[in-house]
Amino acid sequence: MGLEEIYATLVSSFFGALPSIILALSLMVIGYILGWIAKIVVSNIIRYMGVDDWFEQQHLLAALGNKDLSEIVGSVMKWYIFFIFLKQSVELTNLLTLNEVLGFWISFVLVVIAALVVLIVGLIFGRFARNMIQSSKGPLMKVAGLSVEVMIVYIAIVMGIRMIGLPAQLLEWTFLVAFAGIVLCASLMFGIGFGLALKDEAKTVVKEFRKKKN
Repeated sequence: MGLEEIYATLVSSFFGALPSIILALSLMVIGYILGWIAKIVVSNIIRYMGVDDWFEQQHLLAALGNKDLSEIVGSVMKWYIFFIFLKQSVELTNLLTLNEVLGFWISFVLVVIAALVVLIVGLIFGRFARNMIQSSKGPLMKVAGLSVEVMIVYIAIVMGIRMIGLPAQLLEWTFLVAFAGIVLCASLMFGIGFGLALKDEAKTVVKEFRKKKN
């Protein structure tokens, strides 16, 4: 095959794929625009419902890096929609190598976004549980609240890692060991605190018993 034939083949292939390329680029632009619109709509709805204000009142924003929930949810929605359209646009190009490589990574990014959603939910529930526990008066409530938050976030991290497809057995075993240690320490602290609290009552009972015996 001569150079002219190779050039003619390349030109023919390019113009043959040109409609698909134009359609793919159009889908990418449409996906970005729709994602941007979805972010604005979802963010405004969340703000209108007062969710951001409620999160601030419940002191939950610190768990999200002091970012408004409306901004986080809107950004997640925007990029999720964009990558869905990007995946479809890559499939329309009919370029096998490009489809295989980019298709894999785009699917991976979509899974990572879903895993981030799980982590965000874990951060929110963990901080909410911590605040609820620490609102109760008690010497051990701060430690207990922090421990519960760490456990919930840890579980969310493990779930996110498993969603991505990475091995999480080591993290699971570490969680079980740490959980057993926390339970043991909490039991000891509770027992010591309970014993100290009943020390005076125990002395009174012993004195009365001795008086009766004498």
